[in-house]
Amino acid sequence: MDEFERHGIGVVSGRDACARALRSPDLTSDPGGGSPSVLLRDGEDHARVRAVLREIVAGLEPFPASLRASIEDAVAGLGTSFDLVRDFARPVAGAVTSAVLGVPLDDVFLDHLEATTANLDVFGGTDRAGQVSAFRLAVQLSRTVAGPGGLTALRAAHAAGRLDEDELVINAVVLAHAVYENSLNFLACAGLEFATSGPRSVRELVTAICPARYVLRFGPDGPVAISLTDGLPFGLGRHACPGSGVAVAEGEIALTALAKVLGDGCRVGEVRWKTHPVFHGLAKAVVTLASGNG
Repeated sequence: MDEFERHGIGVVSGRDACARALRSPDLTSDPGGGSPSVLLRDGEDHARVRAVLREIVAGLEPFPASLRASIEDAVAGLGTSFDLVRDFARPVAGAVTSAVLGVPLDDVFLDHLEATTANLDVFGGTDRAGQVSAFRLAVQLSRTVAGPGGLTALRAAHAAGRLDEDELVINAVVLAHAVYENSLNFLACAGLEFATSGPRSVRELVTAICPARYVLRFGPDGPVAISLTDGLPFGLGRHACPGSGVAVAEGEIALTALAKVLGDGCRVGEVRWKTHPVFHGLAKAVVTLASGNG
C-alpha cells in the first residue's frame, strides 16, 4: 500500500467496496494517451479488442488432451531436487502460453516476458528494461510464423478490420503476458503450499494466493488501486479475467501431477519472494524429495 501512496494512488480494500469499484462507471482503466492495450481501455474499443482475445482463449476450452499430457509428463520428470519456479511453474506456464499463441517459445522469450512485469504499462511507463523487453517481444511475434492459435487469430482479426496495426502488435504481447505471468506466480506459490501444508483445491488456492493483487483505475479524484485479495482473484465486471476457466484447468492438471511427485514427502530449502507491488509470486523455492535426501 505504501508503494501506491508514494505515487499518489489511493487504495480501495474490502470485498464490497472493491466489487463496487470494479463495476463503477465512474472509474476507468483508460489513463488517457490512447494506448492500444486492452488493459488500458474502456468503452467500445475495449469491448472490441477483448472480444477477439476471448475468442482466442476459448480455443483452450475444454483443455486440450495433448497439452494436458505434455504438462503431466513435464511434472512427472522433475528430479529429486528442483526449483518450483524454474523447473515446475515456468515450463507449465510457458507450455500453456505457447499453446494459446500457437507458436513455440524459448527461454529467451520467457525471460523477456517476465521482464515486462517490471512496469504494468511497459509501452508508456518509465521502466526502460521493461520497455525494451516488450519491444523485442512485439518484434519477435510480428515476425514469427504461427500455427493455429492466438497469434494467427490476431492477424486474422487485423485483416478483417477488427484490430488496427497498433492493437495487433501490442495486444499480442499483452495476451502472452496475461497467460504467462499469473500462471507462473500462482503455480509456484501453490506448489510451495503443497510442499509445506499438503494439497488444497485449486479454487481455494487461487483466492488465497491471488497472484495479481491490485488493478489500477482512474476516476475524478485521481488514480486508485483496487485490491483483489478479498475473494476477487479474477477481478469482476467488464475487465474480469477472460481466461479464468483455462487458468483453473491448468492449475488442477499441474498441481495434481505435482502432488504425486511430492507424495512421499519433501524438504523445502531456499525460498525467495518477488517484491513487485502488484504481482505476488516467488523468485525461487527449492524442494528436495524425501527420496533424494540421501
